[in-house]
Amino acid sequence: MSSEVKVWRSKIAPTAKGAIFRAKRWFYATFYGKGSDEKREKSKENWVKLARLLVEKSNEEGVSEKGARIIIHYRDDEGIFQPVKAEIEIYELKPVKTLSISLE
Repeated sequence: MSSEVKVWRSKIAPTAKGAIFRAKRWFYATFYGKGSDEKREKSKENWVKLARLLVEKSNEEGVSEKGARIIIHYRDDEGIFQPVKAEIEIYELKPVKTLSISLE
């Protein structure tokens, strides 16, 4: 019935909102362009549910403005996006050292 579980990881984004936006772009580039209208709509429904949960969880935890990476575990069932689970990795982005370069 279902194919193997695949994993997609975003790059670290400056904010969790930005990481979710990158996940959205990946989803539409990967799943929304292929398949019949029925498959596209089912994939979109699944994506909207996942995206809503990602936004709600990041807001609930107060991390939407912190650096983050999204990891999505999913199945591609004949062109239909089936999310299994998702993770939001939160990062503290802070300067480590400042290097000054003078041209004069």
